[in-house]
Amino acid sequence: MNVVVRVDGSTHIGLGHVMRCLTLAKQFLAAHEVTFLCCELPETVKVQINDLGIPVLAVSTENFQFESTEEVLATSVQEEHASACRSLLHECNLHCVDILIVDHYRLSAPFCRAMRSKCNHIVVIDDLANRPHDCDVLIDQNFYDNLMTRYIGLLPDDTRALLGPKYALLRESFYAPYTEIRKGNHFIVCFGGSDPGNMTERVVDIIMALKLQRFTADIVVGAGYVNAARLKEKLANQTNIAFYHDTPFLGQLMQRGNFMIGAGGSMHWERAKSSIAGLIVCLAHNQVETTRSLHKSKCCLYIGNSDDVEDEEISKAIEFALNSPEKMTTIANNARSLVGEGQNPSFVMDEILKTITR
Repeated sequence: MNVVVRVDGSTHIGLGHVMRCLTLAKQFLAAHEVTFLCCELPETVKVQINDLGIPVLAVSTENFQFESTEEVLATSVQEEHASACRSLLHECNLHCVDILIVDHYRLSAPFCRAMRSKCNHIVVIDDLANRPHDCDVLIDQNFYDNLMTRYIGLLPDDTRALLGPKYALLRESFYAPYTEIRKGNHFIVCFGGSDPGNMTERVVDIIMALKLQRFTADIVVGAGYVNAARLKEKLANQTNIAFYHDTPFLGQLMQRGNFMIGAGGSMHWERAKSSIAGLIVCLAHNQVETTRSLHKSKCCLYIGNSDDVEDEEISKAIEFALNSPEKMTTIANNARSLVGEGQNPSFVMDEILKTITR
């Protein structure tokens, strides 16, 4: 089958959507052809996708001003964009798409309807439940108080909705058995693939000031992080802090720590699967609702939003976590209970294929 993924990512808007789509794409690669359609990608990420044998087709950036990533495009603009996508696919000899996967806050039902003439089946990945969709399968891997009712009126009657962390799109490494020994005074700092607000360095400065605490830490930044060289130099003489840039072993690192300071979004479920408690600073508005619900259910510790949280609040949260290893373990266990047990890495792909072939 031909599988096409429509998704965007950049150092400005972040790379979480691209990374979760790439996770799903890898599940299809064993037996199917996969193509990415993207307006904008950092070169390092494009190379990472190409190295898997997945071509990346560049679509027009017109009407995609990334400052307003959650503003849904007008119907006429979505239809024009769909026309451009269809033409590009035709030029690349993709005359029929078996599955179109759409992960984009600015696109909704008009885009998908306009793509139907080219695509047999459509899968939408969403987090917001703020617009109608025209799709055969909808995936929302997040945790909300109103999880089972939030898409009422937004989907066709015959759409199958895969809702909740059970359907989290996790890289294969997060299904590996535990091989590390956890240490109560060891933690991880990771704010995703690009960290556009450089929250990582801010937290590093805070933990370097924790003179009275005995701890070790791993600082992890992704391929799209632009301050890697400066941060590496800053940490060069810190014997208790290790630095990792674009490491493929994040899942293994998570197994060693007792807690992790990071963002919301997809990393919630990576932490949950790895049984590590999260101290969360949200980097974007769309991360807040799920994080609040998880905090309320004692599945993470929500510190605040990057725009308004004080350094003292972050410092106090870290000290609390260092002094309360048992509570961190309880939070980690609560979170892990949400993602389910026994699934294999291709679980979400299998559910999609069962749905479209039934």
